[in-house]
Amino acid sequence: MWFVIKLIIVSFISTFALFGALGSDNEWPGLIVSSIVWMLFVWSCMGKGEKSSEKEKERRINEMLREIDRRYQR
Repeated sequence: MWFVIKLIIVSFISTFALFGALGSDNEWPGLIVSSIVWMLFVWSCMGKGEKSSEKEKERRINEMLREIDRRYQR
């Protein structure tokens, strides 16, 4: 649900920034705002899930290595 809310907010901000860029003499500020908003959105979506999955992978690898070590020490 939080993802959808963020997506809608980012879409509105980006749309208004791009519309503002179309109507102005200097379009770069609107393009920059739109790009930064989308980059922050992608970064916020990757942050927590990526870290927890990496920790989970590391934990599984450690368990597998311990199990292998136990088998070969006998």
